[in-house]
Amino acid sequence: MTSPLHLSLPPTGAMPATPLHARFPAAPTRGVVILHEIFGPQPEIARVVERFANAGYAAVAPDLFAGRSLPVCLAQAMQAMASGTGPQIEQIRAARSWLCEQTGLQPAQVGLIGFCLGGGFALAAGSGWGAVSTNYGDVPPSEVMRGIGPVIGCYGGRDLAFRKAPQRLRERLQPLGVEPEIHLYPDVGHSFLTDGHHPIAHALAWPLMRVRYEPATAEAGWREILGFFARHLPAAGPGPRATPP
Repeated sequence: MTSPLHLSLPPTGAMPATPLHARFPAAPTRGVVILHEIFGPQPEIARVVERFANAGYAAVAPDLFAGRSLPVCLAQAMQAMASGTGPQIEQIRAARSWLCEQTGLQPAQVGLIGFCLGGGFALAAGSGWGAVSTNYGDVPPSEVMRGIGPVIGCYGGRDLAFRKAPQRLRERLQPLGVEPEIHLYPDVGHSFLTDGHHPIAHALAWPLMRVRYEPATAEAGWREILGFFARHLPAAGPGPRATPP
């Protein structure tokens, strides 16, 4: 296992410089790009990187908020959800390109996973990925998701803000011929898969979203996500793999 890597992809076109947090096993079998929540690239996202790396994945988490104010980032996020274009979509795809260059993995061997805001990004940027995991995020229009591959979605039944998202995901993927695998956990709310500590935000969002990490339910969800990726992402064959500089 390599040490955690911190670097920045240079800006290109409309895409700003993109800091990356990555962790690669010595011989990764698959890859994954991890999209952070509305809180940004917090320690809990670094722990998601570690979880995937320990499972044999080359894992990278791009910072989609770097160098811009939160209001600007959120405005760009809304535009990206509606159109499937924009600098953040470019950053997500650039992170995959970098991962493939460093490891020799093919794009079909790389999954995309997002949480909260990142869950919506995963769907908006999901065309052409080996598999996509969206978790308690918004659902873009059908046309934006055209070309998306297998999709798994995890939601909390007590998350009132996203209570209609599972059905909306089914309805919007149906014209594209994609049947998502959806897991609804009735006793938990928003952000139950990641163990972040944001007490003020959690308190403000509690009445509507019931934001709280739930370890037992989280582990159940993670088993489903990792199993889904294992079924849909072809594993790399044996042999040495490149590791990041």
